[in-house]
Amino acid sequence: MKLTANRYLLIVLVLALVLSLAACRDASDGPHKNPPATDPVIEHPGTDERPPLVYPGDTDTPADTDPVDTLPFDTTPAGPDETTPPPVEIPTLTSKSGTYHDYGNGIIRVDNHAFEEYGYVDSAAAYYAGLVNSVAEALYGDTQVYCMALPTAIGIVLPDDIAAIFPRFEDQGEAIHKLYAKITDAVTTVNCYDNLMPHRDEYLYFRTDFHWNGPAAYYAYEAFCREKGIRPYTLEERTEVQFDGFLGALYNNSCDQDPILAEEPDVVLAYRPYSAAATMKYTDWSGNVRDWNIIYDVSTWAPSSRYSTFAGGDSPFAEFTNPQVTDGSVCIVVKESYGNALLPYLVDHYSKIYEIDYRYWDGNLVEFAREQGADDLIFANNMSMIRSQYLIAMLDEIIG
Repeated sequence: MKLTANRYLLIVLVLALVLSLAACRDASDGPHKNPPATDPVIEHPGTDERPPLVYPGDTDTPADTDPVDTLPFDTTPAGPDETTPPPVEIPTLTSKSGTYHDYGNGIIRVDNHAFEEYGYVDSAAAYYAGLVNSVAEALYGDTQVYCMALPTAIGIVLPDDIAAIFPRFEDQGEAIHKLYAKITDAVTTVNCYDNLMPHRDEYLYFRTDFHWNGPAAYYAYEAFCREKGIRPYTLEERTEVQFDGFLGALYNNSCDQDPILAEEPDVVLAYRPYSAAATMKYTDWSGNVRDWNIIYDVSTWAPSSRYSTFAGGDSPFAEFTNPQVTDGSVCIVVKESYGNALLPYLVDHYSKIYEIDYRYWDGNLVEFAREQGADDLIFANNMSMIRSQYLIAMLDEIIG
């Protein structure tokens, strides 16, 4: 059959259209094997580079950040059977007497429980936060710094009816929130307060002493584990040791040995490390190094000394070794006496822990952390310390 000129031209046009559609389909099926030379090339920093410091108030996102990699939450839609967890219930505490006794020296008594007063000092919080931030910035990319602001008894277990009438009561939850607002993103903050409040009807703090008991330190440790992303060993997995007859510093030094407090002495609840092979040695004020038990038998000690069961008491420096943790991990804990009760829990998660009491140690904290190759550094300080310019200045001396 002969093709006329018109039919020939029609066939050529149809073929051209088919080829053009096929080319468009190929282009839409996937990316080019060889992208055009004009396409932008995004370079990501290597693993040896430190990510940028971020301070509160910073809103700019680095230009080379991939948003898909930085979403802080799971974007998978919830399934039909998934429900929001119920809100945490905070127990209500009510005093027996409905009133309090004021000793006039910063200590009050409610029923048979003595409390050290607390007041938030913004300038002191700023001073403390600045020191923590400076250490985190100096060690950034090498050592992760944690800040654990440890609540005191009046912030957790003061009965609610007394908190409502005591004119100098201040909410430590709000105080910690103000403190943490001054901490940079180089520091991981640990919310111990929120983890303690659901347990406030338990035996968390001593009635005759300003320290906390073993269970309270456990709940703070539990909050730390949550921030670090590790599983805490439970109290049920540990061995409990009790030392009764404890009459602490509030009874002996601040309350004139009030007989109401002496009617029911405290019981120290201590829990041995899960790792049975963990050991410690401490350096005393004279520079002598002594082997010691992480939970020491203080049953024959003076009633005022029973809190010293925890990690050798207030020594300038202590070293903890756990041969059951074989990853070579190193942690430094900077503390005063509240931190003593944390060490029997923390020791289960590191090959080596160095405990520094800033009040008595005279080294340089940043240099020491670098020398030891510390993975983590924890500031574990109670809220009474964080309001004291005097004590914070002592911390300042080891930071320089």
